[in-house]
Amino acid sequence: MKKILLVTSAFERDHFFPNGLQPWIQTIAQECRQIEAGDPAGLTKALADFAPQIIVGGWDMPPLPLSALKSQGGSVEYFCFLCGSPKKIIGEEHLKAGLLLTNWGPWVGPYVAECALLLILNALRRVAKWGYPLRETGQWRERTTDNRSLYGRRVGIHGFGGVPRALVRLLEPFAPKISTWDPYTTDEVLAAHHVTRAASLEALYAESEVLVNLLPLTSQTECCVTESLLRRLPPGACFVNIGRGKTVDEEALIRVARDGGIEVALDVYAEEPLPADSPLRTLPNVFLLPHMGGATIDRGLDCGRRGLHNVERFLAGENLENVVDLAAFRRMT
Repeated sequence: MKKILLVTSAFERDHFFPNGLQPWIQTIAQECRQIEAGDPAGLTKALADFAPQIIVGGWDMPPLPLSALKSQGGSVEYFCFLCGSPKKIIGEEHLKAGLLLTNWGPWVGPYVAECALLLILNALRRVAKWGYPLRETGQWRERTTDNRSLYGRRVGIHGFGGVPRALVRLLEPFAPKISTWDPYTTDEVLAAHHVTRAASLEALYAESEVLVNLLPLTSQTECCVTESLLRRLPPGACFVNIGRGKTVDEEALIRVARDGGIEVALDVYAEEPLPADSPLRTLPNVFLLPHMGGATIDRGLDCGRRGLHNVERFLAGENLENVVDLAAFRRMT
C-alpha cells in the first residue's frame, strides 16, 4: 500500500476539488493524509512521520526538500502537481534524482485558448480605449468608432503547440485566414488544422492583422519577439501575448505601443506582478489581464480530477499523462 500526502490550501481545494476530497480518499483504498499548504513545518513533519510515496500539491505548497526523495534516503517517488510550473517547489535536481513529475499539461489548453480569443476581441474592439473611459469618466464613444470585427481577418499564430491548436478550433466560426510560424510542426499537422505555414517569421508579422504569441520560454525564444518584428505588423494590427512574457522584448513593445500604430492585449509580462510604474498600465491602446488565462474557477475541477486519475494510474502501475521530463521542466517559468 502506498501513502498519499495531499498538500493543498483552502483556495486550491475549492479550485480543484469543489466537491471535496473525502469521496476519492474513501474509494482509493490507500493511506492518505491532508495538510495545509501554507505550513512548511507541517510538510517537514509529514515527510518524516508519514513518509509518503506520493505527494499531490499545487501553487501554495512549500518547497520540497531533495532529501525527501526515495533516491536520497526519503520516501517520495511521485509528485502530482495540479498546476503548470512547479519551479517554486522543486528544481532540476529533483528530476535528476529520479522524481516522477506530472502537471496539468495540455488539459488547461482549451481554457488558455478561450482567454486568447477574449484578448483578440478586446483588442479589435478597442476596449482599452472605449470601455475604461466610460466607466471612469463617463466618456461616450465618438460617432465614428475605430473598432473592428474578427470575421475574415488574417490571423498569425507564433508557435503551434497545444494551445494554438485549441485556438484554431475556437476561431473557426470567424472564418479567418490563419498562418503560423513554428519550424518544429510538420506540414501534415498544419494541413490537418487548415493552417498555412508563413514563408518566414518576418512574413508572419508583416501579413497578420492579428498576431497571437503563444511561444514557450526557452533559451532560444527569450526576447525573440523584437522591435523589428513588432514594427512589421500592419497599421492597426493587434498584438496578443498569452504565451510567456519573457519571449517578448517588453521595452520594445512599449515603444511600439506608444507610437499608437497597433493595439495590444496582454496576459503575461516580463516581470510579474506587472510593476505599478509600468507604462503598459497607462497606454490607451493596451488591454491588460493579470496572468489569468489558465483554468477558470469553474473548470479547475477538470485539472483536479485528471490529477487524481494520474495518481490512480501510478498506483496501478500504468503510464501517466503529462509526465514532465527535464527538457520540459527547463522550458517552464
